Amino acid sequence: MLKSGWTPELRTAYFEWFLKAANYKGGASFEKFIEFIRNDAVASLSESEKSSLKELLAKKPVKKSVLENLGEVFAGRPTKKWTLSELSSAARTGLKNRNFDNGRRMFAATGCFACHRFGNQGGMTGPDLTSAGRRYSPHDLLDQVINPSKVINEQFSAVSVVTEDGKVHTGVVVNLSGDSIMLNTDLTQPNKQVRIDRKTIDEMVVSKTSPMPKELFNRMTKEEILDLIAYLISAGDPDHQFFKD
Repeated sequence: MLKSGWTPELRTAYFEWFLKAANYKGGASFEKFIEFIRNDAVASLSESEKSSLKELLAKKPVKKSVLENLGEVFAGRPTKKWTLSELSSAARTGLKNRNFDNGRRMFAATGCFACHRFGNQGGMTGPDLTSAGRRYSPHDLLDQVINPSKVINEQFSAVSVVTEDGKVHTGVVVNLSGDSIMLNTDLTQPNKQVRIDRKTIDEMVVSKTSPMPKELFNRMTKEEILDLIAYLISAGDPDHQFFKD
């Protein structure tokens, strides 16, 4: 840690950053790394510095889910229940001169990167969407977002497991090994998993409801939705015809 050049304002901003970082996502050890860095930073403070920062250092981070954080992007917006017919109709003539950067922004803002791989980024708890544009039409992509439970990829179907002690666990199976089954109980957090002894399972039912949230389009404008669809179909290529004048 830098030993000199600190002002009270810089120290305050630095320790405020740790409160935000609690909601950042990384590998399995990310949270511990952040904790170690903060502990080292606190240990480097003088007693007078600790005293002046006492209130800030005592604050505990408020952890939010990925979807709660992403929802803040659209905070305060009115909602609109888009229909497949009106968006499909708009896509037939509106996928020209689209905005690549805004399409990517909408892909992130709606939480897609949290679960889906796209190019060399994103999660792995949902289907890889990199080649979605080669496999699906704009109508099909819109249909899958508006009606996420209409067709569910079996590999990513959620299951509900009831154990002998009456506990219920719901999630996607990420590993089967011997007598153990591992469920990812929150697709936006790959490390949020529970291990269950298969010998203790009383019942296991495949859910007919997609893990993907419904109504993802409801706080987006039509132009934002079209930018997002163009981004998906382009496979992340800014030189795709949809982005040309």
